Amino acid sequence: PVQALIDETVRFWYGRIDRQRHAIIGVGGISSARDAYRKIRLGASLVQLYSALVFRGPGVVRQINAGLAHLLERDGFARVADAVGIDNQAKAAV
Repeated sequence: PVQALIDETVRFWYGRIDRQRHAIIGVGGISSARDAYRKIRLGASLVQLYSALVFRGPGVVRQINAGLAHLLERDGFARVADAVGIDNQAKAAV
């Protein structure tokens, strides 16, 4: 339930702030590339890891980065910035 609220908050702010002046940071429950990618697609330009670092160690950063690179490539994005908010843009076009 908390994850859905956090995701909705990222989505909400993506459509309401000047993203050239302010960054949205995706937080809460990020322990995999898939988790980070979800936050990015909703509108986060940065993600924060905490618990994953504590429980899995600093190597988790490399794992998430590698997985994120794979997900971006799979979906045809050249860089993270190209995927930021893409789910909101698709929703707005409908």
